[in-house]
Order: sequence, then structure tokens, then C-alpha cells
Amino acid sequence: MTSDTTSAGMPAIASTPGALDGAAVQLGKAATGVKSLVVDSKAQVASTLGGLADAVRDIATKLDGNGAAPLAGYVHSAADSVADWAATVEHKSVDELVDDARSLVRSNPALAVGLAVATGFVVARIARSGR
Repeated sequence: MTSDTTSAGMPAIASTPGALDGAAVQLGKAATGVKSLVVDSKAQVASTLGGLADAVRDIATKLDGNGAAPLAGYVHSAADSVADWAATVEHKSVDELVDDARSLVRSNPALAVGLAVATGFVVARIARSGR
């Protein structure tokens, strides 16, 4: 009498080439879907950062008009930095962005932990405000 289970009671793994090919095709489709989602998200992040830079520039312009020129200079500088980030996200590949993030974490782990905490705080605030 033959059995479709191993001696440990586990189902036998299909060893036919067709089954493995089918699994590889499904894995390839999943990887393509994830990559497409990441690329779309990257574009959305770049767009959001660009919008944030524009909003910060508007604030700086208002500060200029209200006689707060020294503070407006710092705000203009912040807007330029955010615009640079947007350009970086837009023009680099996902792999390059991941490599940059890894380098940042390796070179300055305290900054990476601080950014993670700040991001978590912001996400939690956004999630609470949506209720």
C-alpha cells in the first residue's frame, strides 16, 4: 500500500518539473506586482514631497511679506531641501534608494532610529485623525 505522506505525516512535496515551473511563474508574477506597487509608491512619495516643498515655499513667502526675513531664509532653505529630496526620489531607482537607506543606517544608526520613531509618531497621528 502506498501513501501520499512522508514518514513524518507531512504531504509529499511535488517533485515534478511542471509543479515547480508553475510555482516559479506564480512567484514571478507576485514579484512583478510588488515591484509595480513600489514604483507607484515611489512616484506618489516624490509627488507628495514636491507638494510639501511648494507649501513650505508659500509659508516662506508669507514670512518675507510680514517682515520676518531671517526666519523666511531658514524656511526657504528647508523648502529647497525638501525639493531636493523629491528630485532624488523621482530620479533614482528603487534599488538605489534602498542602497542609500542601508548606507544611512550603517553610517548613522542613531539618526535612523530617530527617523523611525518620528515616522511612527507621524503615522500614528495621521491614523488617529482619520477616525
